[in-house]
Amino acid sequence: MLHTFTRVSPFLFALGLMGTVFNAAEAANLASFRAIYDVRLAEARLGTTVSGASGKIAYGVKEACDAWLVNQTGTMYLQTSDGEELAQAMNFSSWESRDGTQYRFTAMGNEGDDDMILGSAKMPKGKRGEARFVKPEQATFELPADTLFPVVHTNHIIAQAQSGETQFQNKVFEGMDVEAEKLLVTFVSTLSNQAQNISKKISSKDVSRPGWNFRLAYFDPMSQTGEPMYEIEADYLDNGIPLRWLVDYGDFTVEMGLSKLEILPAPDC
Repeated sequence: MLHTFTRVSPFLFALGLMGTVFNAAEAANLASFRAIYDVRLAEARLGTTVSGASGKIAYGVKEACDAWLVNQTGTMYLQTSDGEELAQAMNFSSWESRDGTQYRFTAMGNEGDDDMILGSAKMPKGKRGEARFVKPEQATFELPADTLFPVVHTNHIIAQAQSGETQFQNKVFEGMDVEAEKLLVTFVSTLSNQAQNISKKISSKDVSRPGWNFRLAYFDPMSQTGEPMYEIEADYLDNGIPLRWLVDYGDFTVEMGLSKLEILPAPDC
């Protein structure tokens, strides 16, 4: 859900829905939780000036009576070979209706209100939708009828993996940039060794569950180059809890691994 979590939300994943949209709460038994992720440099490629990465990211998903609330806060610090340290704020929050038709979002980077993305979107079932941005500028985009919002994405990524699918694609709108939907191509495999090690270290029955590794490539639907805008690798459990994200920035890769987890109670509706 790496969006200035790099403008790429590591927790927000889109999966194929075979042309229908269903209630997010009915698709999978998603947990409500708060978690802390430790940041580290996983790989620095030849020519990069980045020599290290650190920081902690707080990320949570909470079930409400009428919606799902997602919140992500924290700062990633990049160390360079000349001794400089660059701070990258990663703040994002969203409200998504339980039926997957309404969505509101706010993203904020290093400059606070001067670096804010604010807007909303709607996806009437079976019809084209619309995304409206208020900040940093007013803009409106039409969304294809099969576009999905974040919590529905999480349900789909789990449903597809449970059904044995290993490759699929569809459209996703997250609101991390002033633009319309993106095309997401997803590859599914078994949990990574790193994620399995994280699961062993966290003393909780909520992480001793089935899960999968997802490799996702984000494309601009209008691009003719065939090259992804960015790529993410993520390990998710069947209750929607992410154990690990691996974000490829091009000349370096950053890993964010689960270090602390708190399960939240279900709402009293």
